[in-house]
Amino acid sequence: MAVRELSSGKPHYTSLQAWWAERGGAPELREFVVRWLSTTPEGGHSAAVDLQLRTPLPARRVDRSSMHPSAEVDLALSLSGGLLAGGWSHDPTATLAGIDYLNENGTAVPLDGNWYEFPAWARGTDDNTRADVTGFVAWLPLNEAPGALLQPRFQMRLASGVVKPLVPKPQPFEASAQRNRILRAVPPQHAVDLAFRTILAPALQDVEHRLGRTATVDYTKDYDLPQTAPLVSIVVPLYRVLDFLRFQLSGMATDRWLAKNVEIIYVLDSPEIQDETEHLLGGLHLLHGLPMKLVVMSRNGGYARACNAGARFARGAVIVMLNSDVVPSAAGWLQRLIRPLMEQKSLGAIGPKLIFEDGSLQHAGLYFARDQRGIWLNHHFHKGMPGDYAPAQFSRSVPGITGACLVTRRETYERVDGYTEDYVIGDYEDSDLCLKIRRCGYDIVYEPSACLYHFERRSIRRSEDYMRGVASQYNSWLHTERWDDDIEALMAAYLGSGIQGLVRQEAGATARSAA
Repeated sequence: MAVRELSSGKPHYTSLQAWWAERGGAPELREFVVRWLSTTPEGGHSAAVDLQLRTPLPARRVDRSSMHPSAEVDLALSLSGGLLAGGWSHDPTATLAGIDYLNENGTAVPLDGNWYEFPAWARGTDDNTRADVTGFVAWLPLNEAPGALLQPRFQMRLASGVVKPLVPKPQPFEASAQRNRILRAVPPQHAVDLAFRTILAPALQDVEHRLGRTATVDYTKDYDLPQTAPLVSIVVPLYRVLDFLRFQLSGMATDRWLAKNVEIIYVLDSPEIQDETEHLLGGLHLLHGLPMKLVVMSRNGGYARACNAGARFARGAVIVMLNSDVVPSAAGWLQRLIRPLMEQKSLGAIGPKLIFEDGSLQHAGLYFARDQRGIWLNHHFHKGMPGDYAPAQFSRSVPGITGACLVTRRETYERVDGYTEDYVIGDYEDSDLCLKIRRCGYDIVYEPSACLYHFERRSIRRSEDYMRGVASQYNSWLHTERWDDDIEALMAAYLGSGIQGLVRQEAGATARSAA
């Protein structure tokens, strides 16, 4: 039982902020308050973050020396499932025993039970010099989450028993910023299975789960949507790049069949440009008259979440997943893709020929091949060849198709729960979707009579998280972990079917027919 006497006089501290300014420097007490506030509703988490940012602990590291051990912890993310720590060490005399995390009670927990080392560099005593060191990243599962702790404490432990404190600078607390740091924890050339499986993967899954809870639909606006449901719903995710919308909508508006049978759902995954997007779509709607809906996400949640959000508003029997940088080259492309889909119940998805702006092939179906590490990578048939390259002119079953333009029945999309949302930012969701559709017993087909331009990856280049980190390596690793056996069997069957010879026979038959 605890007994507390409540004073009727003037309180010593007028607010929590005033108390924190005087007492918040005591590490154990500080961490106890942070953990308690993090579980308190009505702004407790925000209060914990604010208090730590107002009065951060002094960052501490042991500067690099040619004669003595040194170390720094520059990554220390407190997540719901554990702690991700990273940094570097230098041990010229082989006297460094380890680096420990100090929990709320001051108990030292070694990090080396689940960590990965790699060659790295650190700044010298003056910021203009660099020195070779040993980088590390570690994942420490915790029974009790430390809450919104921005500066976990660590120590460098020497073989003699001497310990020296290590304190990182305040760490990011927002989910997307944490994801950014995780993706840069290991250099791309050292992003291997050992780093992903038990260290980076748990941290990324933790962050992606939080992003999924916060990335919701914040606003919608209709542009003359008819009361009756259309045959086709085209879902187009938007992320920062609006350069091609004029051309894309113009190409669709001049297609009479498409204009009569389609609704277009634009999903804005970068809400900071909502005003610009609304203004542009409003003008294009006045110009072309196409029925449209704008769906604005509350925050950037990634390609898969944006597509799935748009699909939930789709009313058509057919869903077209279309990138914002894909532009029709001629009318009639959608009819050519829908007809076999509606006529053949065994067909789960179909994709067109995609060409670059110079007319060369970008996509003629997708296949899988292992890299030197055994990871399955996505490849496009005949990429870079001329657009009229003979082997790319035949409709055929393929292992997969790109999500840049993927057509499927809405019931099929819903049956497989749409795009899987735990891939980072945007990559491998399309092949994952194709494999889910195949697992349900459906076929995937490439149809070259439908042709569109694809100005490839213009949006994803705006994402620093993707371009500077290890997102692609992680996604390919996760994709392989999930689908290794399925892809192995699929590619064995595909290559064993003699498809290469079949393509040559079809090319010869077409040439004879033309003659």
